[in-house]
Amino acid sequence: MAVELILLGRVSYRGREIVGPRQCGLLALLAGDLRTGCGTARLVDGLWPDERPEHPAKALQVIVSRARAQAGADIIVRTAGGYRLVVPAPQLDTAAALLHAAAAEELARAGDHGGALDRAEEGLALWASAEPGDPDGTDPLSVLRAELQQTRQSLRAARALALSRLGRPAEAVGPLTDLARQRPRDEAVLLELLRAEAATAGPAAALARYGAYRGQLREELGTDPGPALQDAHQRLLRAKAPAGVPHEPNPLLGRDDDIAAVTALLATSRVTSVVGTGGLGKTRLAYAVSRQARQPLVHLVALAGVAADADVAQEVAASLGAGPALLVLDNCEHVVQGVADLVRSLVAATRDVRVLTTSRAPLGLSSESVYPLPELHPDAAVELFRQRARGPARRRPARGRGP
Repeated sequence: MAVELILLGRVSYRGREIVGPRQCGLLALLAGDLRTGCGTARLVDGLWPDERPEHPAKALQVIVSRARAQAGADIIVRTAGGYRLVVPAPQLDTAAALLHAAAAEELARAGDHGGALDRAEEGLALWASAEPGDPDGTDPLSVLRAELQQTRQSLRAARALALSRLGRPAEAVGPLTDLARQRPRDEAVLLELLRAEAATAGPAAALARYGAYRGQLREELGTDPGPALQDAHQRLLRAKAPAGVPHEPNPLLGRDDDIAAVTALLATSRVTSVVGTGGLGKTRLAYAVSRQARQPLVHLVALAGVAADADVAQEVAASLGAGPALLVLDNCEHVVQGVADLVRSLVAATRDVRVLTTSRAPLGLSSESVYPLPELHPDAAVELFRQRARGPARRRPARGRGP
């Protein structure tokens, strides 16, 4: 059903323009309730808010007559207490916008994202010829248009979400970014934005956005993102993990803040060393950070089996290639000087290589940032103990019986 009465743009009915602020205001007031219309007192208050006419009812009749003269005698009818518009909701743009928004939301809930997109775009098209208007205006038409801005935003949201869910990330990422600014705590919007951003800008960009959101939640509310976002985060980590980093069999507990801190250091320092006593989990932390590395390739060199400083360069040379990469040197404490000499040379000779080390002592380089790894939070330590206790029992050797 085609729209015949336009209030969002230049006011007109069936192509005939309607002029006069009070005639337009009258239509706006009546459009607020198509079913029952408006009482005389409310119409008078809306059309003459500052100074009522000497004969309010007569003055209102004059405005109604002028509106009928421009739009047609059948558009406004008298009721027992006032007046009513005789226009079906789908033929009035302000009412049609509400219908499209409700339909788009219902179709999205039913999983019909193509239908939701169609209804959202049909609704947004009603603003195609909209006039800027005065957002602070107090006349009935300005107030009605301002009230409909929320519906317009809902239609934009429905369109952006539908585009993402239909697998059209390039079209969705811009509107979703705008929407996320307007709804910073809407995790359904953020979920689709992460998917669209991962598909267009890469998993690293989506992971950075997730990390910023998680940090804000923890700082402001002391909580974490919901389960759907956490699942998306894990999928992004798997998609982002560069070549050369092994996957862990179970989650790393209680180290989210440490991962974020070390990742931030890697972004600004050529060399980052995670230092701490044995058994703190430096190696696993390095693996976790490596899986989020911006570099497409990670060279992981375990130095636990290297006995002398002089052998460090040969061990690393066997792993390191050319191009942007993250070099992870694990367990450096017994060959610190050899590692320091090698890393100093690498930093001087290359521009794109970043180095992450784990050790009980730093390398002592001017290009190095040191991250002292703290003890696990007691809650995380208890959970780790429980997980290990639930693991498979070790088989004990039989006693007292020979082969």
